[in-house]
Amino acid sequence: MTGAKKNNYITLLDSVNQSDIHELLKKYKDENKEDIKLTGNKSFLVNNLLEAVDSGIITEFEVQSLIKDSEEFGDQYIYFFKPIDNSVINKYNDGDKIADSIIHPSVRARFPKLNLAATSFEWADFRYPYRGISESWLLKIYDKKVREIKADEKFDYAIRERYVTYKTIESRLIYLVEWNDAKQLEIKISRTSFDSNKSLGSSIKLIKKSIYNNGTGIDMANEVTPLDLTSCINNILDNSIANKKTYTLLSVNLLDAEFGKAFIRCLDEDSDLLSDSSRKKAIEAYKKGGGRADGIAVRFLADGSNGELKSDLSVIIGKDAINKIIIPAKIKPQEYRYVKRKIAEFS
Repeated sequence: MTGAKKNNYITLLDSVNQSDIHELLKKYKDENKEDIKLTGNKSFLVNNLLEAVDSGIITEFEVQSLIKDSEEFGDQYIYFFKPIDNSVINKYNDGDKIADSIIHPSVRARFPKLNLAATSFEWADFRYPYRGISESWLLKIYDKKVREIKADEKFDYAIRERYVTYKTIESRLIYLVEWNDAKQLEIKISRTSFDSNKSLGSSIKLIKKSIYNNGTGIDMANEVTPLDLTSCINNILDNSIANKKTYTLLSVNLLDAEFGKAFIRCLDEDSDLLSDSSRKKAIEAYKKGGGRADGIAVRFLADGSNGELKSDLSVIIGKDAINKIIIPAKIKPQEYRYVKRKIAEFS
């Protein structure tokens, strides 16, 4: 492995959870006790992992899979859409035709790409079937976000002029478009430290335009509609006591019959929203008055997941858009499947 390639992997692996790197190394420990080390900080484990690749103990493909999972699961805004009719389902089921309608074969021939920093919008991968599921596919795009922030400010009293210095911050963006086994279209946008509704709207607009491809690809304006998660949100709220071993409530957005809004949350993140009687009564009053919840934050409990969650997992549902969820932490593929299954159960 060249020095430049190794440095690229070191940077890409920085976004991977240390526990996942440890888990991959542990798979090969028993037969390679002298070469595989499981103790040390994250930097040490990353270097040990790349040394194992150079030694032929671990394949480069496995490292790439680790990075892909980190890019594709968690720390994301996720928007769900449903097809308007069966003709759209039939169209989207054919991943080969979808790929041909959006991305030129000469571009796809260079997939997959694992880029440290995209200079602009860039197709990165198309997989069909996705993770072995028939009639499903995943499209990946790299992009970047640029923001100017104030770095310094000085005032010259002699000439009464103010001087402000700005610095540019760039963040790597990962966009995913997935057609899943539930026959839903998902748009996933990686989170950064300076997101806003405006920037998310711009990203969605760019994704829609790109996959539309001048009319040959996916026409989201006429082929899909946002998946309304209102029932899911209210069912999670109404059934929280019966499911207290599965999840706890962290906060709720309420909408009354006259479209007035209220936001109720726990100050203590370790407590449940309904553990306080005054909060419980306020929520019940909204519901009795014809109100409803239109957003909720929930913590799914690892102890109640039958081993599917490695640790408790917080999910925000319905914030700013009724078809949107936010998963603030990096997670594993099976943990995302668990979240989607729970959303389906309460919908």
